[in-house]
Amino acid sequence: MNRYKFVSVISFLTLFMTTAAHSNDEKETQYIEEVVVSAAFEKHPEDLALPVTVVKDDELRNQVASSLGEALAEEIGISIASYGPSVGHPVIRGQTGNRVSVLQNGSTLADVANQSPDHVEAVEPLTADSVEVLRGPSTLLYGGGAVAGVINVIDGRIPEAVPEKPQLMIQQSNNSVNSGNNTAIRIDTGFDRFAFHIDGYKRKNGNFDINGFAIDELAVEAREELFHGDDHDDDHDDDHDDEETENTYGYLKNSDGEATGSTLGFSFVGDNAFFGVSASRTEKKYGLPAGTHAHHEEEGHGDDHDDDHGDDHDDDHGDDHDDDHDDDHDEGHAEDGHGDHEGLEFVRIDMEMDRYDVRGGLQFDAGWMESLRASLAFTDYKHDEVEYFEDGDSHVGTTYVNDGFEGRVSLKRRSMGAWSGVYGLQLSEAEFSAVGEEAFIPPSDISALGLFGVERYESSNIIAEIGFRIESGEVATGNCVSEENAFSVSGNVLYDLTETSSVGFIASRSQRSPSVEELYSNISQVSCERDSNDENLVLHAATGLFEIGDANLSSETSSNVEFSYRLNSDLLQGEISAYHNQIDDYISLMLSSETMAQWTAMDATFTGIEAKLAIRLAERDSFNLTGTVFGDTVNAEFDAGGNIPRIPASKAGVRFSMFSDDWSMNLSATRFMKQDNVGKFETPTNAYTALSFNAEHSWPMAKGIYLNLFARGENLLDEEIRHHGSFTKNYAPGAGRSIKIGFRVNY
Repeated sequence: MNRYKFVSVISFLTLFMTTAAHSNDEKETQYIEEVVVSAAFEKHPEDLALPVTVVKDDELRNQVASSLGEALAEEIGISIASYGPSVGHPVIRGQTGNRVSVLQNGSTLADVANQSPDHVEAVEPLTADSVEVLRGPSTLLYGGGAVAGVINVIDGRIPEAVPEKPQLMIQQSNNSVNSGNNTAIRIDTGFDRFAFHIDGYKRKNGNFDINGFAIDELAVEAREELFHGDDHDDDHDDDHDDEETENTYGYLKNSDGEATGSTLGFSFVGDNAFFGVSASRTEKKYGLPAGTHAHHEEEGHGDDHDDDHGDDHDDDHGDDHDDDHDDDHDEGHAEDGHGDHEGLEFVRIDMEMDRYDVRGGLQFDAGWMESLRASLAFTDYKHDEVEYFEDGDSHVGTTYVNDGFEGRVSLKRRSMGAWSGVYGLQLSEAEFSAVGEEAFIPPSDISALGLFGVERYESSNIIAEIGFRIESGEVATGNCVSEENAFSVSGNVLYDLTETSSVGFIASRSQRSPSVEELYSNISQVSCERDSNDENLVLHAATGLFEIGDANLSSETSSNVEFSYRLNSDLLQGEISAYHNQIDDYISLMLSSETMAQWTAMDATFTGIEAKLAIRLAERDSFNLTGTVFGDTVNAEFDAGGNIPRIPASKAGVRFSMFSDDWSMNLSATRFMKQDNVGKFETPTNAYTALSFNAEHSWPMAKGIYLNLFARGENLLDEEIRHHGSFTKNYAPGAGRSIKIGFRVNY
């Protein structure tokens, strides 16, 4: 670790001195072109051969999404794996977790979101410039394990140019479904060769309104029958009654939350270079809905549950979800001693993260090297899982800590004819630990070193890219060390059939090394095997399972092909893609009983189609009207037989958009189909229709000052929404009908 940091620091000092050397007294106007910055060559989306999705700033801010998954869920090929309203992991083409790499300005977040479905991504869409989703060769710039894709949140915290004039954004919004109050502010300014960035946000919400009961009792009973059959004896029924969780109607108990964040960034900008630093603080506190976080007493596990769990059901649960609910959760964590309690009532997560970024870039006027970029990111992450009991007591059940470091250097070589290339080096290290009742993963040191490169060929009618990544990784705990070398290669080509249409083809072979939870969950640090005494196993409460890792797991290998067709004319704009992913040694959590599961490698296949077509219906002097149809579907099966669990349902929708220079509105209806291609011990999910509407109007208030008013309605039919990709779909439905209104001032 020390030598890696030493090399990185030396690289940055060299870059900084070079930056200073390239500065002079002549001030040039700086301008950043609107491009996909996550791509290797920073081109416009239509000039990229790879599949890309870009959600821009105003659209993100109008959504006022509480999670990254929620912000992207309307895009084709993307869905959400929720754990209550505060947690929404993005799912790309049926895959999530470690197979989706979430970045912030090109650097890994270094949170613990991938290690448990109830852990939130430590990133905020509300203050972002854009969110970019990539598949194809460019993903190899950021890690070979991103089999499904890379999500990069761009927020401009380290300015790369001095603004021509100060820029200010203030936004305030409210949400009817949870009494939500959201505030965000951002300032970008500078003088001479110095640029500054400041942003901050605050979000607070009460319990979410829902349509109907929180717990789908029929689905819960159906799942139990999958394990126990129809011959439930009286004792089992009595035990189930004792453990039953309060089933609220009309609202989701313990779904309130709050989040705050702030960032300060600074850059020195020369004619051909920049060097900047930033520091940020993120805090999120949120509840885990009732019934989603399993709890077992120390004297046993398996199918024996705590009899005191939710024993007394109050009659006043329907009307008592007012704003005072937030006040019941003190800023402190309460007592640390564990002791005896009357029964677990609810669990809340208290997360905080400090992040420090350094980044620099240099353009060369001559020579074989066109540009050089380097970045460092240091992250201190911690969250407490606080357990509140019916007797009023509380304590920190488990504390997760992840201190991470990542550095990367990339250079772009000057074009030689039709060819250009980007090459680089990336290294990362993290110290992970979980301490407390739910410490089912031992403290571990995680490191990786990767070498990558992407070459691009561009002619009048052909764009092609080929990339590679060689990565060496290590995950170590106690006597257990997993060392894996992964090699990934990917290529794509985009061929113009006509001036308005093109066809594309992508082929890749990617390897992903096993993660810490897959290797070492409930594994002895001494023997590197499962403890022979089941009483020593630790429950993963978020899944309700005793998860067993396998220290001998090796890398999984994914072979992927994809065909696409794009159309871009004055009348029609659209795309359709079909893909086939064959994954050898696909690592998944396989259930052996109601509470026992083993991380196992089995071959699997993912196939799917996603499509979108927009038609210009009317073009007038005062407005334009377009209609869009879209949809996606994915099928995922183990080659030995059986469906992979928690695969999102297919969706199809239509959207009508009307807009002019200063106003816009659209109406969208999306049908999410019934998902009955279920995995082992999994229940189907019913279909529903999501109807949404949003409108925005902009007024010039004074010179350079604009006022934007916006309104957004979601789930206008007030449907009961349950995301099939969620571990908690039977306990925590999506929000009911919501109306978001707000204003934004831009200068």
